[in-house]
Amino acid sequence: MSDTRKRSSIWLQFKDIGNKKADYVTASKMLLLCKGLQLVTAENQWTVTVQKVKELVAALCSAMDRKFLRMEYNTVLSETTLLDPRFKKLAFSDRRAVDEALQRISAAAAAKCTPSSQPAPPLQGQVEEEQQTSAVWRLFDDRATGDASRRNPTADAIMEVRSYLEEPLIQRAEDPLSWWQAKASVFPLLVKVMEGRLCIVATSVPSERIFSKTGQILTERRNRISPSKLRHLIFLNANLP
Repeated sequence: MSDTRKRSSIWLQFKDIGNKKADYVTASKMLLLCKGLQLVTAENQWTVTVQKVKELVAALCSAMDRKFLRMEYNTVLSETTLLDPRFKKLAFSDRRAVDEALQRISAAAAAKCTPSSQPAPPLQGQVEEEQQTSAVWRLFDDRATGDASRRNPTADAIMEVRSYLEEPLIQRAEDPLSWWQAKASVFPLLVKVMEGRLCIVATSVPSERIFSKTGQILTERRNRISPSKLRHLIFLNANLP
C-alpha cells in the first residue's frame, strides 16, 4: 500500500466517527469510541512499513494516550455510559472509576427519593369496618407502618443500581430511551437520574449553532426585542423541523 493510501486509511477511522449523518454522538458513546480509536490506531503501528506513516501513527497514539488518560474519571462520561443499557461497565478498564461513578449515581438517585405520600382519610363506612377489625390487624398495621417509616432512600437507591446492573445489555442498535421508558416503573429513582444524563451530546456544535441563530435574530434593526421573546424565538428556531 502506498504512503498516501496508508495515511488515508488511518484518517478514515477518525472521519467515520465524526461524519455520521445521524444525530449527534451522545456522551454515553465517547468512552467506547475513544478506546476503539486507540486500539485501531495502535494496531496500525505493527502493520505500516513507511517511516513517515509510522511517525504519524506514533504521534497519534501518543497524543491519544495523553488526552484519554483519565477519561474514565470524567463525571459526565462515566455516569452517562453506566446509565446507557447498551454499555454499562463494558467501556471501563478501571474498577475504581466504575465504583466512584456508581456512588455518584446512587447519591443522585437517593436525592430523587421523595417521602411516601400519606394515605387518604378513610370514608365513614370504612371507619366503622376498621374499628371492628382493628384489634385483629393492629399488629400487622403497626409493623407495616414502622417498616415504611424506616425506609432508607440511600439503601433504596443502591438496590436499584444493583438491580439495574444485573439486567442484560440491550443491542447496540436499540434505543436506550425506549428501554428506560419500559423500565420506568422498575427503576423509578434511576430513571429520574437518567433523564439528566443520556440527553448530553459529546459536542458543542448545537449550542454554537444556537448562538449563531441568536445573532441572526437579534440584529441592529431588531435590537428592541425583549429577552423573553428572544428566548421563545430561539427555542422555536432550534426545535421546530
